[in-house]
Amino acid sequence: MLSLTSVIQLCYSAVLWGKVYQSGVFFMFSGVTSLNLDSKNRLAIPAKYRDSLSSEYGDTLVVTLESANCLLIYPESIWFEVRKKIQNLPNSVHPLVKSYQRLVLGHAETLEVDKAGRILLPLTLRNMVGLAREVSLVGMGDKFELWDKAKWDVETGKALQLSAENLSVLLNGFNI
Repeated sequence: MLSLTSVIQLCYSAVLWGKVYQSGVFFMFSGVTSLNLDSKNRLAIPAKYRDSLSSEYGDTLVVTLESANCLLIYPESIWFEVRKKIQNLPNSVHPLVKSYQRLVLGHAETLEVDKAGRILLPLTLRNMVGLAREVSLVGMGDKFELWDKAKWDVETGKALQLSAENLSVLLNGFNI
């Protein structure tokens, strides 16, 4: 059974992909990159993303979370759209929806990419998702997820164990 967060994320992703298609912008983040935070807990944005990220979106990123699993990192211009959608969620008076809004919006931090292509990850957010030195940066289309490497390995293992039949039903027959 999907959590409220997962359902909201699936619905939002479908809407965003439609907007991306309509806008003609097709620069998407993909792939998994294993990285180490430096001694000051900065994350170096991999070179394969850095130039395109800077030229397409600028050097300002927004980092937040929506669960205890990982951080979400958005280009600022995409974050503005995400923020608007979260602020306007249906049933926003429902305590669970309000809690979700507080979690995602309340913990959002604006970060500048420095000249060396790094961002300083806020201590509070790092602690909330349990980031150690070894991390995995996961391209998710319009955003990145930043996972503690050990948690990412567990998540990948779970995904590899999914039943194709159950997944097909959940995704309304979609497959690749």
